[in-house]
Amino acid sequence: MPAFEPSETDRRRVMMLVVCGIARDKIAEHLGISRPTLYRHFGNELDNGNDIANAAIAGSLYQNAVDGTVSAQIFWMKTIARWSDKNRDNVGFAKAAQAEAEAPVLSDREVARRIAFVLDRAARTEDTEPT
Repeated sequence: MPAFEPSETDRRRVMMLVVCGIARDKIAEHLGISRPTLYRHFGNELDNGNDIANAAIAGSLYQNAVDGTVSAQIFWMKTIARWSDKNRDNVGFAKAAQAEAEAPVLSDREVARRIAFVLDRAARTEDTEPT
């Protein structure tokens, strides 16, 4: 029997199964390989699949927010910028406003550059196989 050689389709499939939370035993079974073979050939996907997917989604979310998708903008502001639509007392709001005013403001270009950096790093990690 020839040694197992993973294809790019296999790699994408493993990453999708990892992102969906499928157990490692089930992933190996799905591919028809043993668990040690799974770890030997798909270590990067197993270890980094969620991070790579999250970076891609974050990039898409950011682009949707910049393009004017209101729900993406609201989600971004509540989760990333930590805005809240709850009533605030004047003292708490003043402190939050002061902290916000002192925080460095990133331009859209800088935010996009940082997201691109994360996506590029994730892609480079995805392209390298563990030795």
